[in-house]
Amino acid sequence: MDRNQLLSLYKSLFTAREVDRVEQELTRRGEAFFHVSGAGHEAPAVLARHLTKHDWLHLHYRDKALMIARGVTARKFFDASLCNDTSHSRGRQMCAQMSDADLHILSLGGPVGNAALQAVGVAAATKENKNKPVTIYCIGDGSTQEGEFLEGVAEAVRLQVPLMIVIQDNQWAISTETRGQTFFSRPDGDADSFYGLPLHRVDGRDIIGSDEAMGDLVQQVRESRGPALVLLQTERLSNHTNADDQSIYRPTEDIEAAQKERDPLVRFEQQLLERGISEAELAAIRETVVAEVAADENDAIYAAQPSATHEAKKPLLVELTHPSREQRGDREADGQLTMKDAMRSVLRDRLGNDDRVFLYGQDIEDPKGDVFGVTRGLSTAFPGRVCNAPLSESTILGNAIGRSLVGQRPVAFIQFADFLPLAYNQLTSELGSMYWRTNGTWESPVIVMVPCGGYRPGLGPFHSHSFESVCAHIPGVDVYMPSTAGDAAGMLNAAFESGRPSVFFYPKALLNDPSQSTSPDTAKQFTPIGVARKVRAGRDITLVGWGNTVGLCEKSATALEQAGIEAEVIDLRSLSPWDEATVLASAEKTARMIVVHEDNHTCGIGGEVVATIAEKTRVPVAMRRVTRADTLIPCNFANQIEVLPSYKRVLSTAAELLNMDIEWIPPKELEVGMAEIEAIGSGPSDENVLLVELNIKPGQQVSRGDIVASLEATKSVFDLTSQIDGTIEEIFVAEGDTVPVGDVIASVRCATDNKRPKPVTTENPGTPVLRRRVTDPNRLLVPRQTIERRPFDVGISSVATVQGSRLITNEELVEGKSMSPEDIMRRTGIQFRHWVQGSETAQSMASQACWEVLDKEGLIVDDIDLVICATTSPSVVTPSMACQVLHQLTGGASEAMIQAYDISAACSGYLYALQAGYDFLQSKPHARVLVVTAEVLSPLLDLGDLDTAILFGDASSATVLYGEDHFGQSKARLHRPELSARADDGSTLSVPSQNNGFIKMKGRKVFAEAVRAMIGSMTRVCDQQGYGIDNLDLIIPHQANQRIIDAIQSRVSSSVFSNIREHGNTSSTSIPLCLDEVLPKMKPGERFGMCAYGGGVTFGAGILEKN
Repeated sequence: MDRNQLLSLYKSLFTAREVDRVEQELTRRGEAFFHVSGAGHEAPAVLARHLTKHDWLHLHYRDKALMIARGVTARKFFDASLCNDTSHSRGRQMCAQMSDADLHILSLGGPVGNAALQAVGVAAATKENKNKPVTIYCIGDGSTQEGEFLEGVAEAVRLQVPLMIVIQDNQWAISTETRGQTFFSRPDGDADSFYGLPLHRVDGRDIIGSDEAMGDLVQQVRESRGPALVLLQTERLSNHTNADDQSIYRPTEDIEAAQKERDPLVRFEQQLLERGISEAELAAIRETVVAEVAADENDAIYAAQPSATHEAKKPLLVELTHPSREQRGDREADGQLTMKDAMRSVLRDRLGNDDRVFLYGQDIEDPKGDVFGVTRGLSTAFPGRVCNAPLSESTILGNAIGRSLVGQRPVAFIQFADFLPLAYNQLTSELGSMYWRTNGTWESPVIVMVPCGGYRPGLGPFHSHSFESVCAHIPGVDVYMPSTAGDAAGMLNAAFESGRPSVFFYPKALLNDPSQSTSPDTAKQFTPIGVARKVRAGRDITLVGWGNTVGLCEKSATALEQAGIEAEVIDLRSLSPWDEATVLASAEKTARMIVVHEDNHTCGIGGEVVATIAEKTRVPVAMRRVTRADTLIPCNFANQIEVLPSYKRVLSTAAELLNMDIEWIPPKELEVGMAEIEAIGSGPSDENVLLVELNIKPGQQVSRGDIVASLEATKSVFDLTSQIDGTIEEIFVAEGDTVPVGDVIASVRCATDNKRPKPVTTENPGTPVLRRRVTDPNRLLVPRQTIERRPFDVGISSVATVQGSRLITNEELVEGKSMSPEDIMRRTGIQFRHWVQGSETAQSMASQACWEVLDKEGLIVDDIDLVICATTSPSVVTPSMACQVLHQLTGGASEAMIQAYDISAACSGYLYALQAGYDFLQSKPHARVLVVTAEVLSPLLDLGDLDTAILFGDASSATVLYGEDHFGQSKARLHRPELSARADDGSTLSVPSQNNGFIKMKGRKVFAEAVRAMIGSMTRVCDQQGYGIDNLDLIIPHQANQRIIDAIQSRVSSSVFSNIREHGNTSSTSIPLCLDEVLPKMKPGERFGMCAYGGGVTFGAGILEKN
């Protein structure tokens, strides 16, 4: 060093000592409360002149001198000591854990050994940088015994990164002597190397000697791009902290000798004097430093104090959190991806479009490509950026955190959630706290990928848990758990875009589930952070789940629907943050809520959800949790089902809240002497297997152990062998079939009655039968708002209908086509339908129906107070169809003053209009309402599309509703219809505007939803009247398709009316066409139910009761 360098170094060392002195005074005066002295640890400051602005430093908490030499001011130390708003952490970090992003001084956490792994990550990420940066990592001798430090040295050697590890050995770990208790000072003597690294011993009490030795080592690391290990002998000249008194445990003579003989600053002053620098020069420096430090202290004393922050996470842009930003995949598109494939697709896209993305984990390189295949093919496509890690979760995460601090976007893979505890220190002490503890000057946007959960045979403890509540408890970390491939892709994209630390759990049991797949355009798919997904809407009970339990909630909701109960299913999917607003709104609507999760019962997220709703709800809500008991998950699968939340437990708990009895009809037993061979997977994530080769045929004799088939699963191709001796009775699959795991491949007639017991591989509690309890003293009462007054009576008139005059037969439709008239009859139950011709229009037919019903009822237009027209085929947007009909009824008289408007609810339109009329008559019991339906769909049919052209007919109708004052004129009492709708994008069923395309419909999907929705609506409206659906004398469904009508009939004991044979599907006019036939025959006391399902999607039901 030349003269100027020596004096500059002296100033840095003396400044550090003066800052120490002032900090001690601050604590003695009670203005600061904690102090860590750096006295005796000044030697690392010599590194400053050998470093460049491109180098990185992870420093020891006693490295004041090095930080000052690097450029940290005394003011920054005082701001930290006083916890000022102007401090590097805004008063959040303890004063010794300094950092400075501009100077590349990284943030130090509480468990100081953690930083070793981060330092390795920093060095690994910058190894190939053209500026040849080095990373300096300083640590005390006591902390070298922490596991993370030892792993860090091993990782540095394994990766050969440019990292200089400086162990500052003052021979004390607070009050414990370290001599003879470390890897470098063992009971049998001092070591010369560690993990193959030579141990360079440097006397840190000799500042000039340290400069020469350390400078050479920095250059070595810079040029070799490999690690170096330095043991720097230092002195602790003060107590460990101001809260310590070393005189209690450290010999007085040793303390005195250290201060008098081994003080590096005193020794350095002597060395300077020996080199011709005068005492006056040193005194001048000291005087200047004292003044500068005093000025900095004074400024810091009067600095502003920070405000408390209640959030540990980086704020998110509204674009990342608003529900409107959600972009879901297309379930109907070709090339569907399972959850595993969807996540791989997102990772591939991110790797291809962002050079910063780096994947690190066990077994993630090809050919293995992760134990579940999530990363298969990625290391081949992106060599050097998808890398296998050692078998150490803390190393994986610590390395990833370090990489993220210098700008990379690491994705860390943990092989099973059960191994997360091995990385918990890095998760909670480092990853979660980094942004908060540095006031956002350092960010660590690591995504931690974690397969989790049970529900698969062969898994047990240490391979089946989830730990999501543990991670959600960590401040600063986002936690996700998808249940579908689309959400897996959307949330993974969201995690990348957020720039926040994220733990991404994904259920192993859902990785290959084709029923929850998504489209290949995963780059576009996006799930807003903290926004739940409403899986299905309902009004009776709320079921909240995430991950594996969403399927249990859906299955339970389907069973409840058969009993007329509408369950709302919410997939929380984002667990931290979670969507309080959606859950609260649902719970307040239904007044009953069940939260289902497979994590522990105690302190699970379900408890947080329930507690939050209890605190914030404005109405009483009855709540339950269905969870795993506070125990581990057993490998025995039957026991596993008992321990984990199950379909049976969820549905039984729902029955309890709904005041229902539940009975389970056991599954049908196999015939005596018969057995089945089922498809199995090669691993716990297999949902389906490909039948590559079949080695059996009917009548063939098989013995236990014989190869039955060759199957291909996600992990391998393997042989399926017979468990029993016997004769193949029947084969249910063929070569090339994709077979769900658990499905039967063949039946076998056993050679003996002593067949081997079949292991439990799935939950099968049987078929539930739910019944409402009539009276129950223990009934759980759920308060509801009630209307005290009796509703006004509303009656319905006779019905008038008009159809198109052109009779269209099946023979006419199929002429020249491959379909036969019988095919149409078999598929739809329709023999002919009526279409308009000539001058006939929807308006003209509707007007004719209105005149007919008015004549029947002895009314004139002026007797009507409201006209409501349900139509799917208006000729223009405005005027409305209702106003056009009114125009014709009044002969064009513009002075007619009658309310009139249209309703667009497709095939449910008649019921929607009835409800609107009913509600109008509650406020005007003296009034009359004319309900009109006007449907002309034939011009919108593509005659080449026989999936839709064969269905629809043209018809209009008119009905009068009477208020209570005229109730005596009515033919039957109308109870208020119960209506609902489900959001839809038109992909299932759409009707275009005039001259703008053709009707499109996915019949199979409509069939399943229509049956379910109509029965559910009908059951609900009956329940409101206090009786069951089987108490109806007749059910009149929307006449959509005879198969739908037959499916409804198969589920109820009441008669179901059908006249679709002669009319086809006439949309909102189909129920009026039925009423035109059955209403005149209705007997006193009879109850007729009406139900409909239409595009939109809309559905509902109502009841007529004969006066």
